[in-house]
Amino acid sequence: MKKILVPTDFSENSRSAFLYAVELAKQLNASVTIMHCYHPTANHINDHYFINDEELENLSAQRLDLFVEKSFNKSTDADTVEQKLEVGFAADKLVEISKSGAYDMIVMGATGSTGVLDRIFGKVSLHVAQYSKCPVLLIPAGVEYSEVRDIMYASEYELGDGDILLQLGEITDNFSAKIHLVHVYNENEKTPEGIGHFLLEKMFQKKAPGLNFYMDSVSSDTVAHGLEEYARKNNMDWMVLVKPQRNLWQRLLHKSKTNEIIMNPEIPLMVMH
Repeated sequence: MKKILVPTDFSENSRSAFLYAVELAKQLNASVTIMHCYHPTANHINDHYFINDEELENLSAQRLDLFVEKSFNKSTDADTVEQKLEVGFAADKLVEISKSGAYDMIVMGATGSTGVLDRIFGKVSLHVAQYSKCPVLLIPAGVEYSEVRDIMYASEYELGDGDILLQLGEITDNFSAKIHLVHVYNENEKTPEGIGHFLLEKMFQKKAPGLNFYMDSVSSDTVAHGLEEYARKNNMDWMVLVKPQRNLWQRLLHKSKTNEIIMNPEIPLMVMH
């Protein structure tokens, strides 16, 4: 984990994500790049005045520089952050950049500024989380960085979990965190324990012998509610979802109510692929 990308729309929520990423980078010995996307077609200031592309680029650069400066309150940390401007729509550009391999993780706010922009940036977060080729860490508004000790990994107890767990272990190697593999089932399903549970645990131990993990299962009416309840009761620091687990993802997003777990998570939520 060497490079972290943080998109910003200059909202307070994106500022929270930026400051979180800076502290996270210190733990991971990684660098941080803060990026703002702008689009030349949206360049009117009011009904009587338009600015050209060069003026828009200069204005965007000034806003980004001011955003970074104010975020740190003249701290020397500002000098360690790379600033980047991109032309295009944020959701598409972030997915495109994730495919380039230039960054190991994207850290972004779960939602953006208030009103209409809040809904737009919320959709950007959801889109990037679903289609990014690198891990995406969504930071809820106002959440400050603290040491990551317990990570909840939403699991279907599939064989493919072993490879993702190795990747997660590499990300969190500097944390010495405990990973909770949590499966949510409803009252019509059998508790996922017994010999199958035991064999999967042994398989995970074999694939990732140095990983500190614990397997658990909870009963709930929906996956979202089960995960949220487990996180609260066990004081989880992060929640991790894995996109390739299509059954889990479909169960999570089946009802509109459950979209709230991604649009407004209570703790940092990492989506891995």
